[in-house]
Amino acid sequence: MTLRLKSIFLIATGLLLVWFLYIERAILTPFIIAGIFAYIFNPVVNFFSDKFKFPRTLSVVVIYALIIALLGLAGIVFSQRAVEESYELRQEVYALTKITRTQINNIPNWLRPTINDTLYTVESSTNISYPSIFSFFPQVFSRVISFIIFFFSAFYFLKEGGNMVDRMLNFLPRHYRIEMEILLRKINSVLVGYLRGQIFLVFFVSSLLFILLTILGVRFSFILAVFSGFAEIVPIIGPIVATAIAAIVAFLGGSANFNISSIQLALIVIAVYFIVRQFQDYFVNPYVMGKITKLHPLIILFSVIAGEHIAGILGLVLAVPIAGTLRVIVEFSMDKLNNHDEETLELSEGSKPDSVSSHSKKS
Repeated sequence: MTLRLKSIFLIATGLLLVWFLYIERAILTPFIIAGIFAYIFNPVVNFFSDKFKFPRTLSVVVIYALIIALLGLAGIVFSQRAVEESYELRQEVYALTKITRTQINNIPNWLRPTINDTLYTVESSTNISYPSIFSFFPQVFSRVISFIIFFFSAFYFLKEGGNMVDRMLNFLPRHYRIEMEILLRKINSVLVGYLRGQIFLVFFVSSLLFILLTILGVRFSFILAVFSGFAEIVPIIGPIVATAIAAIVAFLGGSANFNISSIQLALIVIAVYFIVRQFQDYFVNPYVMGKITKLHPLIILFSVIAGEHIAGILGLVLAVPIAGTLRVIVEFSMDKLNNHDEETLELSEGSKPDSVSSHSKKS
């Protein structure tokens, strides 16, 4: 098989693989999450393997044990407050929907269908019926199966991740392997930096907002802070939605620590979120994220919307790192094309004097 045929074969195989993964994207979620998990914790496994000379399997088991212990500790510390706030929030939402239902005749006609649909969605999510009970068990079974797939996939990704990449590179032609390794290193730096930076931002924003909202006496401060932290995963849209929800909750619930009006508390909460966002953009992101993706805000916004349209919540989470990866691939390809053009131009210019001199000798 010639080099051109090998390239065509590899491209066609890659396109077929992408097409197959797109068709079966509904079952890919636990594998993708497992891959992200392994990507984040792979350096920790390497640390245990290299520093303490643990076998890689034992290192993965140690990481699993530490994570389970930390989750158990967090559950003991925060579970009671989370359950209490969730119950209170559910009661507040139920009471608010009842009040809105009684006042719906005072709402403009053009807005009533939207309000009715929203109220129906909220009421159906808070009410438990026999059909929902029967549908609950298949959903639980599906979640359990997904968790088991995630558990074992993450284990093997952590245990054999490096070997998997080496095996994939072995399928490439020999003179392409070095270039592919360089490309994979650049992609790796973008993905690793982005994922670890996002994890830090989730904890940073959640902790800071929890302290500030608790000081202000805002109800459901723990749930709001955790939601706001995870909203940072969705660029641009996530922080705006989190700010709006926190302001609405503050306006409806008031302050438990200060004697101020609801509208004043809502404005203060908006100001707090704005200040936290500015502090994050100017002092945290440049050092933690390092502007890793180097993407224009419009491209980020388009990527987020497209990701949500294609893959829902998972698409929202993965939109920016995928866009950053595509940027790396495009830049790498353009550099190779430009270098090839320069080499061709140099060869063509270098051959001109020889032809001219030979022509002069003949003359």
